[in-house]
Amino acid sequence: MPDGRIYNNARAAAVLMTTLTTVGLGLATASPAAAAPDNNDIDSVQARVDRLTEKADAAQQRHDTTEASLTKARRQLDKLTTGIKHQRKLIESSRTQVANTVVDEYSGAEEYDGTAGSSVPTSDLSTGSEVMVTNVTLASEDAGQRGETLADSNVKVTKLSARRTAVRDEITMLAGQEKNLRRQEEKVDSRAAEASAVLEDLQAEAEKKRIAELGGPAVAYAKSQIGKSYVYGAAGPDSFDCSGLTMAAWSQAGVSLPHSSSAQYSAGQQISESELQPGDLVFYYSPISHVGMYIGDGQIVNALNPGSGVQVSGLHDMPYSGAVRVG
Repeated sequence: MPDGRIYNNARAAAVLMTTLTTVGLGLATASPAAAAPDNNDIDSVQARVDRLTEKADAAQQRHDTTEASLTKARRQLDKLTTGIKHQRKLIESSRTQVANTVVDEYSGAEEYDGTAGSSVPTSDLSTGSEVMVTNVTLASEDAGQRGETLADSNVKVTKLSARRTAVRDEITMLAGQEKNLRRQEEKVDSRAAEASAVLEDLQAEAEKKRIAELGGPAVAYAKSQIGKSYVYGAAGPDSFDCSGLTMAAWSQAGVSLPHSSSAQYSAGQQISESELQPGDLVFYYSPISHVGMYIGDGQIVNALNPGSGVQVSGLHDMPYSGAVRVG
């Protein structure tokens, strides 16, 4: 079957209009008619993106370092709290043991008269879990090592509590720093993202300009062949089949294409319909057996069939299969 098919039920062409808008960072909004940016514009924004990216990396590193210190301090706080709980348990245990020892030592006394050498009443021993017994000296003399353990644990609790207070202060300070650094990181990241978006728009518009300049001769040639006849296997100058027309057109831009619609589909970068620009090749039917050249405004120029020759058709006048960008 020759390239190109007769398709009698033509539909009205859909007109596609795309506006590229450039936003942010002090750059003017671009309209479809505005000149594409030159390399200086792109280089300037690229340099800004690079600077902001470097700042974002530095901000992230500062934030991560502070966050790691904060995590370490919190772990230290947990460790100190556990240590204090342990020492308080020892104090409570030792206090009970000391109290029992004192009671045992003086349980034989008939009464307590307040004079030296009299037994110590159990009611004088403090029962608070965080306070050492009232008379540590007497308890130590009577309870020996248990009393020393009680006194030692009490000292450790005091030291651990002081260290915990210092760590809590450090955590408060680090938490404030981490919060501020996170805000700085988010701010720089946002600015870098905005700059990157502008850069992408500029690059896309520059690519559009490049494609237009490259495809210009191809589109101009294809349009100039409108009205010529369709002949299977022909590639000009007087007659064309569908792939012969696109092959001859792109040769004007120095691009070599195979003389086959299905082969041309593999000769470039496949693109979506929304990405179409003048000069792109558009393919039809499944399997592919027809090709035309997009010329903008939802239209293609193509060598349609022996009865119609080279003419302008709507983008969707035939069963659309895909599009390819060459060059």
